[in-house]
This record gives sequence, structure tokens and C-alpha cells, in this order.
Amino acid sequence: MYPELGLECAYLRLTVRYLKATSPAWQALFSPPGAFSPLPPLTPQRRRSYSGATSSNGVPTVPVTPWKSTLLQATLLLLVALGLLAPGAGGQDLEFNRDRMQMMLETVSRRVERHFYDPTLRGLDWQALTRQAEERIENAGNLGEMVTAIFTLVEQLKDSHTAFLPPPRNVKAIFGFSAKPFGNEIRIYELDEDGPAARAGLQLGDRLWAVNSFNAERSSWDLMMLYLRVLRPVAVMEIYCSRGHERPRKFRVQAEIKQGKVRTDLTRVYDIYQLIREAEKEEAEDPFRYGSYRGGIGYLYLPYFTGDQSFLNRLVNEIKDARAVIIDLRGNPGGAVKGLTHLARFFTSERTVMAQLVARKKTETLEIKPKKPHLTGPLFVLVDSQSASAAEIFARFIQRTERGVVIGDRTSGRVNASRFYQHRIGQDTIVPYGVQVAFARVVFPGGEELENLGVEPDLSCIPSQEDLQKQRDPCEALAVLLARQALGIAEEKNEEKPD
Repeated sequence: MYPELGLECAYLRLTVRYLKATSPAWQALFSPPGAFSPLPPLTPQRRRSYSGATSSNGVPTVPVTPWKSTLLQATLLLLVALGLLAPGAGGQDLEFNRDRMQMMLETVSRRVERHFYDPTLRGLDWQALTRQAEERIENAGNLGEMVTAIFTLVEQLKDSHTAFLPPPRNVKAIFGFSAKPFGNEIRIYELDEDGPAARAGLQLGDRLWAVNSFNAERSSWDLMMLYLRVLRPVAVMEIYCSRGHERPRKFRVQAEIKQGKVRTDLTRVYDIYQLIREAEKEEAEDPFRYGSYRGGIGYLYLPYFTGDQSFLNRLVNEIKDARAVIIDLRGNPGGAVKGLTHLARFFTSERTVMAQLVARKKTETLEIKPKKPHLTGPLFVLVDSQSASAAEIFARFIQRTERGVVIGDRTSGRVNASRFYQHRIGQDTIVPYGVQVAFARVVFPGGEELENLGVEPDLSCIPSQEDLQKQRDPCEALAVLLARQALGIAEEKNEEKPD
């Protein structure tokens, strides 16, 4: 079995799955509604930044709360509250749930003990902690306390790639916008023109300063959105944002509540961004895309790294005659290691070591062997703040081998290797659950690691508010410009998308 990369934020994923498993309690959180409370001319140089105009200076005069310091406590309290809200909290139903949770605990504990990359389990007395979790489940008065017991055990490892995933269910709060870090600012980059956010007055490119009294910061934005959109699905968001040089002002966005599809295969969760997207959209994954610009510039967009090597072969064959290639990994959360290494083979002229997966008992070397068709022309890789795991490894490999140029924003810095173990419990009613375990660190030749650091692009490209508002893609345009320069082709104006 090949490891999957890019599974993040263990304790948040746990609670996401639990919320979806307690549909009545989930729905109760929503009532009453107010309960919660063209490319500019430039001369590209290596390591040179391209960015648009900055927005207003100064700090917004709004009440804000440090996000990280309250997240864990709020998560635990929420689990307990949901246990109290959920029906069947006593009698035979409670004992039935208690037996099931004890079995889940045993499986989760055993999997982590056997497969976590640190054999000392960070110096924890795992057996003693497991017994404590057993006692907590035995003495629990509701289902929330039982789930919290398992959560507390796993969370003590402090590893974002180790997660307990309880049974999933469905309900979506649709706000009609997506935002992410652009440099150190959080901005809206997708907006449903008929959705709640647009009706409330939000616009593409708006800078977000705070949401429901929490600071909007790069370091915690994804966690906060997961919490507010999936973990604790609020019905209303009070958003402080600014436009241009205006002072921040408040917008109240009322969500639309919809039923979504039930996820039964938990192995296709690559990272927390995927969960946020699923909270907003019916289709969780973007399609793979390929195309070409005039002059022989090929383009590939990979929403994730698939392990299907035949599919990757067909995808690459579509651009095999390209004189230069652009690979778009923006928003790519990672995926299969065999997909990562297979793609790299087309851009390598000799056998080389990409990295090593350093586990507790052995070290696996990711060796790249050249494969036809050899794509030897200029290469440009696009990344952003949501590029993670395998996407980061590929980008850094291209940098280290001096094979191409990486363009965009600093990546997420979530680069460990993990495996997912899916389990089922029950006979008449089969309930899926799982455990994600980090089994190895990813180490590049020379000892370099990207965990918590990310990849610094060779050319920084941060879309401005105006770029986002006019739906321009300056980073892709920059890559095309550089490809044309490398090939000695005159610049063509008004060409924004590949054929």
C-alpha cells in the first residue's frame, strides 16, 4: 500500500466526522439563526516578487480573539455538548455506544502504537494513556464524552498527520464564498454571485480581517474556516473586511442550509482544505485539466496526485510535444506517493533521489528514474498557500535539481507521510470509521525537511485585490510570459487561458 500525503489537522478531522455522525445535534446548531451570534509589464528576475497594490494600512478596530489559544478547548467543549444534545444518551443505547467506542478505542490505540513513526510515541506512556481513555469511556454519561476520550488520546501526540475519523454524515452550511491566504492577507477569491455572501455585499478581492470575533490570519485561517464551516457549522458569519483603502466594516452573512452527499470512503480525504471545499460545493474535487498556449507551451492542472499511473501517462501524452511546460499545483493538497514520483520521471534526465521517508524501522528512498516522453523544455511550477504535501515535495524537487522555476506563494508546510486505515463496526448497521497515522518524516538529501516551513517560490507572485476582483490570473500569465521569453517568442497580449 502506498502512503498518502497531505492529511492534516487530526483533532479537527475527528470532530468533523463526529458532527456528521450526529445529525440531530448538528441541525440543532442552526436554530435559531442568530444563535451564533491584462498582466502589467515587468522584467522577471530570479527571486523577484510580483505583487499588486497593497490594501489599507493599519489594524482594524474590531474585537478579535487569538484563534489557536481557544480552538482546542472549544472543540472539546463542543464534543461534550453534542453528546448531551444527541438522542439515545441513556439506557441501552448508551451502553451499546459504550461498547462500540471501547472497540474503536482499542483499534485506534493499537494502530497508532504499531505504526507511528516515533517508536517512543514522543515519550508518552501509551498504555497508561489508553487505560485512562478506557476509564473515561466507561464512566462517560453521553456519546460526546466517549468520542472525546479517544480524541484526547490521539491529540496528545501533537501530530497533524495522526487522526481518529469517526463515522461521517452530511449537512452543509453554504455561505457562497471561498477565501485563502495571499501572502499574509486573507482575501476572497471565489464568490457565488447569487449566494449569501454576495447578497450581503461581499466582493471578490475583499480582505478579511476577522470572522465572528476571531482574527483572520495566515497561520490559522484554514483551521478557523474548518471550525466555522464544518466542525461547528454556524448559521451566521459576522465578517469584518476592507476594500481598497477603506476602513474595515462588518458584513453579516446568513448561511443556506443544505443536505449533502454522505461520504462512505474516508480514504479520499487528503487535507483540511478538501473538507472546507466539500462544505461549500457538491463536487469536492476539481477536474484534471490540460491545454496549450500558442508557441508550444503546454499546461497541466493537477487538483491532487492520483496513484493511477496509466491516467498520468495519458495526461502527459497530451502535452508531450510541448516546447515548454507549466504545471499548476495551486490548491493541490497532496495525494499518492506513486503519483508524485511517477510525474517527476517525465522531467528527469538521469536517475536521482527525490527524498527519503524515514520511518521507525526503515528508510524508504524515493528514487526517480527517467521515463518517456522526456519533457526537457523550460518548466514552470505554480504553487500557492494551499499547495501541500506531495505538491510541495514536487515543487522543491524541481528547485533542488534546478530543473525549473517555481512561481507563486509560500506553500503550506505540511509534509509528513501517513497511511490511512479504514475500519467498520456493526452487523445490521455497518458504521465506517478510521485512523490516520503518520508513519514517516520526509527528508531531502542533505537532511532538509519542509514540515512547518513550506517551499519558498523562486518568483513570488501574489494576486492583488484588483486581480481577484477582475478575475485575472497574474501568476499563470507570468509563467506564460517567462515561457515565451525562454523560447524566444514575442509576447502575445490578451491570451489568458490555454486552448
